[in-house]
Formats: sequence, C-alpha cells, structure tokens
Amino acid sequence: MTSLTRQSISSIEIIVVDDKSTDGTARIAEEYAAGDTRIRVIRRESASGRPACARNDGLRVARGEYIALLDADDIATPDRLNSSVQAMRRTGARLAFADYRKVFQDTGEAEPSDFLEAVNFRDRAARYLTPVSDDVFLCEPSFPAFLLTCIAVNTPTIVFERGLLDEEPIWFDESIVCFEDVDLWFRLAARTQFVFINDTHALNRRHSDSLTASNPLHTKIDGIAVRKDHLKRLRSTLSHYEILAAKQTIADLLWDVSYGNWCNGDLRHARSGFLKSWITKPTLRAAIGYFKAFIPRTLALAVVRGAESIGRSGAPSHDEEMYA
Repeated sequence: MTSLTRQSISSIEIIVVDDKSTDGTARIAEEYAAGDTRIRVIRRESASGRPACARNDGLRVARGEYIALLDADDIATPDRLNSSVQAMRRTGARLAFADYRKVFQDTGEAEPSDFLEAVNFRDRAARYLTPVSDDVFLCEPSFPAFLLTCIAVNTPTIVFERGLLDEEPIWFDESIVCFEDVDLWFRLAARTQFVFINDTHALNRRHSDSLTASNPLHTKIDGIAVRKDHLKRLRSTLSHYEILAAKQTIADLLWDVSYGNWCNGDLRHARSGFLKSWITKPTLRAAIGYFKAFIPRTLALAVVRGAESIGRSGAPSHDEEMYA
C-alpha cells in the first residue's frame, strides 16, 4: 500500500479489494483510507479464492485513464506508473510492462538479478523487439508468439489503458484459478502493441503459502490450458518454427505435471499426461515416463536401490562401477 501512495504520479486512485481476508488486510487498508482520500476499500461478501474475481470487482469501479495492478505480496517502485505512462505516450502502445525482482518472504533474501534479466529475455525476444531508446522497446504485433514460450508480461509491472477493457467482453476470466492474468494479456495483445521498459518496476514477495507456491501443479495445468487455447487461436498467424516452439513448451509443462502426479502416486493421471506430452511433441523422456508410470515411484526407487546394493556386494569392477 505504501509503495502506491508514494508514486511519483500523485493524481491516482487506489482501489483495495478485500477477498474476505483473515490476516487483517481490510483493517489495515481502511486505516490507510481514513488518512488518504485517494484510497477506496471494497469488501467482498464471500471469499472467491480466485484473483480474477477480486480484480474484476476493482475494474468495475475504476475511473482512471490507466489501470495498474498490484497484489498484496508486491511492492511498486516509486516511478512505476510515470515511467509506464511516458513509454506508452511515446510509442503509441496501450500496454506497458517491465522487469521485477523476487524477494523471498520467509528469508528476506532477494534474487541476485531481475526475473526477465535472469531468463535472458531481451536476447531471446530480440526478433520481436524494436529499440526506441536504451531502455524502451516496442513489441512487434507478432509478440504473442513469444509469449506462448515465455511468460514475460508479469502482473506487478503492468500498466494499460482503461479503454482496452471496453473492447473486451470478458475481463479476467473467473473460470481460471491461475493464469487468468496471462490469458487477458494474450487477448489485449490482439488489440494493441505492448511496450517493454527495461527497468525494475516491482518487488514480488514470494512465500510458501501463496496461491502459486501452494498449488504448483494446478498453476502449471492452468498455464497449459491457457497456452493451448491461444495457440489454437493464433495458429494461422504463426510460423512453423513458432508453432514447434509453442508445442515444445506445452509438452515440457505436461511432462512436469505428469512427473508430479507420478511422485504423488497418481499413476493414472501420470500416464495420461505423459501420453499427452508425447502427442504434443514426441520425445524419448515422455515415452519413458509413460511406461515408468505403470510402477509406483516408491517401488521403482526400491528396485534401483536393490540393484545398486547387489552391485556393491558383488565387488564390481571399475567399469561396472561406472555403469552403476
């Protein structure tokens, strides 16, 4: 909250939507609102457990020309709003995004570099970026093809024109638990070019009980569904290479979910996922995963340990040790 009240742009409204929190968030927000007329607090009558619901409630009452989003875990840098608005006005883009840094709530430690910097975003997305200045890049209309392979547009850094929502029949899709934000960014990309600002616009505080951290498989499942939907929608505009890259990303995520299910003892869903991964993009590890998922992981590990034990008791040769 404090990071928003201290923005370099002071003419803003701050809408806090309380989704029936139990940690004192609403009380703290109302204390802020009592001393700052720019702040409004909306309390939902029942908890949704879905970020899309709270975000849509806030959007319905928002009156500003631009919209920025910030979750309770995040901190905005002081010039986030001004920098984004200036970049949009300079380029004609109607949505801006930037980099952010993860800070781990449990330890207080920050990642050594920003997220997009760490994943080498500028080099990987170079063919989709046109430099405007040293730190501002206009994204090509084909940029959604890159988003199918890398979630580069992250909510704590987003600023966009409120008018874009007037053109959308659905805002944040409330049927999606996770990745509802990425789904909207894909749809808005069909209406405007994006502009990337190569600067840190937010600190993203991560903790073990966050929705994403506590439901890693569900997060990936929703991510797969969103990518598949937009790959189908965009397919006619993509090159052969872009289609293969998107399918590889989806296949890798399917493998990750399947492996997680195998580790959790859910063999049926593990086999189904490995098979879907193979169908999406045939790989040796998907095939191995499928057949391995007929055996519980605990049994497979026991067999491996037993084989290693037999090898050691048999005084293996140097070559056999290397093989083991």
